[in-house]
Amino acid sequence: MAGHKLFFALRPDEETADRIARTVAAEHKARGLAPRLRPSRIFHVTLHYFGYFEGEPDARVVMLASRAAAEVVRPAFDLRFDTLKSWGDERAAKHPFVLTGGQGLEPVRELRDALVERLVAHGLTASVRDYEPHLTLRYDKRTAPDWSLELPGWIASEFVLVKSPQGQTRHEVIARWPLQG
Repeated sequence: MAGHKLFFALRPDEETADRIARTVAAEHKARGLAPRLRPSRIFHVTLHYFGYFEGEPDARVVMLASRAAAEVVRPAFDLRFDTLKSWGDERAAKHPFVLTGGQGLEPVRELRDALVERLVAHGLTASVRDYEPHLTLRYDKRTAPDWSLELPGWIASEFVLVKSPQGQTRHEVIARWPLQG
């Protein structure tokens, strides 16, 4: 049985994901880069990554994570991206190419902090390392130059708990929690 990754995320609706993919593909072509993007159906901004599980995700982790998420009360918000960026140093085997942003992603950071606080309160381990919200577009063997781009994101009105079967480029939403309007 294949394993699964488990994480909390913000996900754009299908129309928004397609718009992001079209805009980013055009930006790539304009710069002479091949737009080999990940499928837009899996575009997301990770809020918290629990890790990889052999087989199904641990039921206790899912239960505690769900309880913690139900306690998060945050308003819905507009998230915006302003930079296309390539991460990693030259020694890395693959480089994530991501959308990121400054102030346009501050509400994402605030939501993530509130979620992590509740996860820890429920006895789950949560990373305290720096967090930079991003949407991974593709992976490449080489880095690419960063460039600025004003790209409207979407109104984040919910966050989700996702399991992703290893190697299938597929996300299965386990549960959803609304952000208040």
